[in-house]
Amino acid sequence: MAPESWNKPWPFGVVLFGLLMLLLAVIGTFTGKAYGRGGSAERAKDPVDYWMTLVVEYLGGAFLIWYGLYLLPY
Repeated sequence: MAPESWNKPWPFGVVLFGLLMLLLAVIGTFTGKAYGRGGSAERAKDPVDYWMTLVVEYLGGAFLIWYGLYLLPY
């Protein structure tokens, strides 16, 4: 049997995952190599995948932080 605390929502986990996504996006912006689930995309070799990865990371990270701080019950 799982402890009761395993079934409780943990809103700060959503916020931490959002911060991780933003950190990956910032690192990708400065290095020119965006890291994602499927590997990485370089700005010089594959600019469309690079910019799409960064857009998804920035928007996804911002959404998860907003959702975790304002919409999830504590």
